[in-house]
Amino acid sequence: MEAVHIEQSDNDLFTFGETVKDYISIIQSAKTAFDERVKTFSTWESAQSTLAKKREAKNKATAQGKADRVAQCEEDIKFWEGKVEKCQEDFELISKNLKDEIRIFEEVWVREVKEAVAAYFQQTIDNQKKIVGHWKEFLPEAKIIN
Repeated sequence: MEAVHIEQSDNDLFTFGETVKDYISIIQSAKTAFDERVKTFSTWESAQSTLAKKREAKNKATAQGKADRVAQCEEDIKFWEGKVEKCQEDFELISKNLKDEIRIFEEVWVREVKEAVAAYFQQTIDNQKKIVGHWKEFLPEAKIIN
């Protein structure tokens, strides 16, 4: 009986526990990736806002006839256009990678977790059958004691 309990304990730890630990780790990694995506999107929006302000400043300087200020604004606009483009590329790359990882998760990990859980429950059922067998063996002795 003790051997069956040890076997069940090992099954709990290695088959089920490790699978759950790995699953939680993957979910935590996904959460971190989504947080990074949100941060990248926020940076992109901020760069777009700054670019719009720089364009407004150029229009204002142009209307006021300040040629030196217009030139500086044009440089700023070029810089911020590059920044906006880079942020957009980063956001799109993170989004693509997340989609790929989610697809892999759905295709591979869900199947693997189902298989691990099925194996865990099958081993648990087998152990319960062994325990029932041990109790059936013990039953005649228990009747003698009574």
